[in-house]
Amino acid sequence: MSNIPWVQMPGLPSALRARFRSEARDEDGDDEIIYLIAPSGHPNYGDELIALAWLRYLARTRPHALVVLDCHSPGQTSLLLRGVHPGVVFVDTLWQLAAYAADTTRTEGPDPTTPWTWVAQAATTFGPAPRLAEGVDVFRRASSVHLLGGGYVNQVWPHHVSLVAAIAELTRVTGVPAYATGQGLIPLLDEPAWSVLTDAAHVFTVFDVRDEASAQAMSRIGARRHTGDDAWLAVGEGGGIDVVSEAEDTTRPPRRPDGVTLCLQSDLTDEFVAFGSTGIDALTRFIRATLDAWQVPAEAITVVEGIPGGDLEVPTRLGDRLDGATTVPFIDVWRKGLTVGRGDTWISTRFHPHLVAAAAGDPGVAVVTRPDYYATKHESLVAVGSRWTIVNQAETIPDRPAAGGFPEDARDRAVALKKALAQRIYPSRGRRSGDVRPRR
Repeated sequence: MSNIPWVQMPGLPSALRARFRSEARDEDGDDEIIYLIAPSGHPNYGDELIALAWLRYLARTRPHALVVLDCHSPGQTSLLLRGVHPGVVFVDTLWQLAAYAADTTRTEGPDPTTPWTWVAQAATTFGPAPRLAEGVDVFRRASSVHLLGGGYVNQVWPHHVSLVAAIAELTRVTGVPAYATGQGLIPLLDEPAWSVLTDAAHVFTVFDVRDEASAQAMSRIGARRHTGDDAWLAVGEGGGIDVVSEAEDTTRPPRRPDGVTLCLQSDLTDEFVAFGSTGIDALTRFIRATLDAWQVPAEAITVVEGIPGGDLEVPTRLGDRLDGATTVPFIDVWRKGLTVGRGDTWISTRFHPHLVAAAAGDPGVAVVTRPDYYATKHESLVAVGSRWTIVNQAETIPDRPAAGGFPEDARDRAVALKKALAQRIYPSRGRRSGDVRPRR
């Protein structure tokens, strides 16, 4: 027997393959299967927030559907998003296929230089990945397939184009509608991956992007839409997005007129340059110099994690400059929400804290740590109304911004665009008596 867990066994009987192919629906023949694909479970605040927003929306509009969230880390995702939708399950079928096909350390199996060819076949036919037959079967029976938003199909992670190729192949084979929302495609994929992406996008019902550069790149795609980042779907939920009132949570630092909140990554910082340094050292020097120039005492500083562990690297290097500061770990950010809307000035390298804090009206500075990736992201928010300062040249310390985040009308337009798209994809069907309401 082959030691390769994925590749079709040469001796697999054709009759067995035919039996697998015939099982294409649930027993009752009419169950709706909404198949979502997202990079959830790392965890990363923005990725988890987007998945949360869509699951909450589907809990209202499709409470009786089987919702499958295909992500790279389903175990962690099942804890982070448990109970949000009454019929959600978490799998990693497509992500396993994409990772295996792109693995350059293999000596046998699919060609890692064109992984999408094998992934498209393995995701839609039985045999190439026998260990994932159950997952492939669910994917094949999907009523719709939806690539959730984020900036993960681009030159930074080129192998993720296999996910799009798999969706397109399923649409070609079964006619299932395919949706992509809030996609950030910058920096653009190189060839031949770019052609694979655009060829696949032609069969999508909706291919929505979050920034103008991505929209221009997809200008020939008939299904192209441009409604901004998917996190806008969460803004306004229950009167706000993950907003915590100090009156409700005494564990959070008290409001201060000179308050500053930091959200600083350590990943994707190699190209950041400041004061003769590069990478994390440069970012640390820039943050220290900015805090000193603004004369911010440590007691007025709050540090929040967007990705646990990694987002404490720069604060740790700042050492005694942050003695007396408050640190909010990711687990508290996720369970209680970002403490936004209190007037702190933010300094954030991360995109989704920029969106959320600015949507709540907080002023801030967005620091671009990788120009070919993060500049487009942060500038996409400025383009729709954020008044945050964007720092691309770190040799100059920015003035402390006085303006808030988004004006209310700009924020409301962004929210309305995204929610209109969601309603188009998943029109409300209402609830029947006895429905189980999701919990957080």
